[in-house]
Amino acid sequence: MTYLHKSRYNTDMSIYDNIFKYIAGECPYDFAVLALNTSDLEVTGKLNTEHITVKMHRSDMVYHVRLPDEEAILHIEAQTDDSTYKPMHLRMLAYSSVLALEYEKNVYSTVLYFRPPAGKNDPGFYQYGNEDRGGGVFRYNVIRIYELEGEAFLDPDALGVIPLTGLMNPPPGMSRKDWTANCIETIRAVDVDEKMRGTLLFAFSLFGSFVNPTELFKHPSLEAIMQKSPFYDHVIQQGRIDEKRTAVLKVVRHRFADDFSDTVLNEISGIDDLVHLDDLFDQVLTAKSFDDIDFSKNGK
Repeated sequence: MTYLHKSRYNTDMSIYDNIFKYIAGECPYDFAVLALNTSDLEVTGKLNTEHITVKMHRSDMVYHVRLPDEEAILHIEAQTDDSTYKPMHLRMLAYSSVLALEYEKNVYSTVLYFRPPAGKNDPGFYQYGNEDRGGGVFRYNVIRIYELEGEAFLDPDALGVIPLTGLMNPPPGMSRKDWTANCIETIRAVDVDEKMRGTLLFAFSLFGSFVNPTELFKHPSLEAIMQKSPFYDHVIQQGRIDEKRTAVLKVVRHRFADDFSDTVLNEISGIDDLVHLDDLFDQVLTAKSFDDIDFSKNGK
């Protein structure tokens, strides 16, 4: 077995954002249907938010959509866990306000929560002010993926949502193991190229491991398919970096316990170049004193 599952939980969280953003970009209609709870719509274009004054989070997806009675803006925020930067209701209000100002259209916002118990305390609205001074109420949709009934979303024609079915609840009487196997077979049968199939399975494995034992995804045949995904090598490389960094830390602690400090820990933790970590590992094994070790990013 490769580093894929060994590194699952200490993988840079950006991989979840990036793979979700990629799938959403390939299948925007599927996520628009999920967010707005209607199939009677058309996604007419993706918005570039780089120039917008309020900084948009990297996993934000913003689209022009055409509904039966209006053209509007759809904003989807994907959250692995609860927001720690700012309260989610304030972030959603800021995004919606600046988009409405920029495009002068109604903005419909949805936040998707992946890993339980994220979003449990998100009410989906923000109210401020009073009758005398003014104020208002801002509402947005909250979807906790892990609370959805998966059978309704295991649709080969809705490719974008299929990778998230491993997070959802199985049908009554079906074990998570059988449900996972059922989802995998559905993904293996969809009519897409090898790159996309590998990405769908890889995303299913990554997100599914939030609520399932990683053993459910440890199949050599699946690994071979997932290797076709452009995201696979990134996680494998990250796993190697994580393991080498851990090895360096262990040796430094063992050989130079008196010199080990939070500063040293932070320096080593900040190194994400495998060649440098390999060199550093050799240094900490052979150095005669702690001062002989070069922790700088350039290395020796």
